[in-house]
Amino acid sequence: MERTGVIFLVAVLIICTTSFDSFAQRWSIGTNLVDYVNLGTLNVESSVAISRHYSFNAGIRFNPWTFHYGSEERQFENRKRCCYAGFRYWPWHIYSGWWTGLQLQYQEYNRGGLPVLPAEEGDAYGLCLSLGYTLMVHKSFNIEFGVGAWTGATAYTAYSCPYCGDILDQGTKFFIWPNNVMVSLVYIL
Repeated sequence: MERTGVIFLVAVLIICTTSFDSFAQRWSIGTNLVDYVNLGTLNVESSVAISRHYSFNAGIRFNPWTFHYGSEERQFENRKRCCYAGFRYWPWHIYSGWWTGLQLQYQEYNRGGLPVLPAEEGDAYGLCLSLGYTLMVHKSFNIEFGVGAWTGATAYTAYSCPYCGDILDQGTKFFIWPNNVMVSLVYIL
């Protein structure tokens, strides 16, 4: 998974530093500011226009952090390694206005110590449906607002606390999770 993330970031850097004069307004790269508020989740998304109304997008999210407050027993985390790919439909024009998207997503996660979430780890996969609006600030700069819901299956293990390792439950379950509240800064190439 780490190797895939490195390859993706290298590809994004190559795209950003290469001139694509014949593909004006066809590529974008962005980052979701709300993910950084979620305990420092690093993220990047790249997109390519495949027609006036459709774009293909792919991205990664990565959060390796575990936080302690007071003592070792008082820890919290929302660690994840996530990758996704999908498409967006733009009714008006690519990279402008309203859009809706559908994507396939995989996530390896480990969360716990937060009051609203149980201590749990696992592998989740499924489909994410999202809706949003892209505000054109400049011909090369956009701000995206959006929300999404993710549904699928997860092979999980639930623990009584994030540090002790006492297993409460394990198995496979279906889920519907809110996913990807976004306020993204997007650069259009």
